[in-house]
Amino acid sequence: MRAVGQLAAGLAHDLNTLLGGILTTAELLVGRLPEGSDLAPDLDLIIEQAERAGALIRQLLAFSRQEMLRPTRVELDKVIGRAGPVLRALVGRHIGLSLPSRRCAVVHADAGAIERVLLNLVTNARDAIGSRPGHIRIECGRIGPEAIPAEAQGFMPARAYATLSVTDDGPGVPPEHRARIFEPYFTTKPGGQGSGLGLSTAYGLVKQSGGFLLLDPEHRPGARFTVFLPLADTLAPGDHAGDATPLILLAEDELMLRTSTCRGLEKEGYAVLAVDCGEAALAAHAAHPEVRALVSDIRLPGIDGVELTRRLRQSRPGLPVLLVSGYADAVTRRELEGLDVAFLPKPYRLAELAAALRPLV
Repeated sequence: MRAVGQLAAGLAHDLNTLLGGILTTAELLVGRLPEGSDLAPDLDLIIEQAERAGALIRQLLAFSRQEMLRPTRVELDKVIGRAGPVLRALVGRHIGLSLPSRRCAVVHADAGAIERVLLNLVTNARDAIGSRPGHIRIECGRIGPEAIPAEAQGFMPARAYATLSVTDDGPGVPPEHRARIFEPYFTTKPGGQGSGLGLSTAYGLVKQSGGFLLLDPEHRPGARFTVFLPLADTLAPGDHAGDATPLILLAEDELMLRTSTCRGLEKEGYAVLAVDCGEAALAAHAAHPEVRALVSDIRLPGIDGVELTRRLRQSRPGLPVLLVSGYADAVTRRELEGLDVAFLPKPYRLAELAAALRPLV
């Protein structure tokens, strides 16, 4: 599995960059079609398939704990509420679903990652119940250090946690399977009915979020999985007001993605300086000190996006920066933690890019 993770990491950036070029170019073409064009369904299919390919790459990176997450201040009850309609459709009519009816806790996490964890846990519960009538209960809350489960006190730091649990009334997890339940590709389902990636993906995402995912050893009947996440203790940074036509410096070495991203930003009302390497970005910034923000790929030929950020901030402390990448290794992730930058994973939709950039300018 380590080798699979390394392979996924090595391919992720280049594949996501290529997918990003396909995705954003298709979006631009959709915007240029006359109303009622018979080409629209074909372009929509291209967009859908590019997004599915990107999701597959994210899943590979997630269970190898190498996905780049974007933590923000997240209210757990709102994440659950947004996912509610999808979850109800997922479980089917023969299974009841209970959602929390009160406010829960606030955590510093990637909202999309939490939704995927919840989706995987509910899917696992649904499959455990099978075709018979059953019930799934989702609960959230918070615990103090004194309430950490006994089986986890040897490895969970003594602190307060937000909790998110999924309980089902299925047959439960046999004792002989408990030690392997989070292993990638481990499944007790018949051939062709399960990939064995659901729980392992959830486990990897929770660990990357600084949390823990436990199977309650005492719960009977059925099974209860609980996510423990550190409580948020800082406010999210505020938005910054921008000028009417801010100038954006875009550094991206892939021509197709650079061109489509540039056009997309211009449609959003930005002026764009587009370059293909870190050295060119430094020169462009020196010639245009009115640049309001930098959008840069992390992996650039020569000076990469992280080093580019450091050099530009020597002369422009506080310069807003949005870094994008199809994959960032552990070393790069540690470097990003101290840079005070925004991050957007590839492949991205143009609307996602605009939304990530808007608070910076």
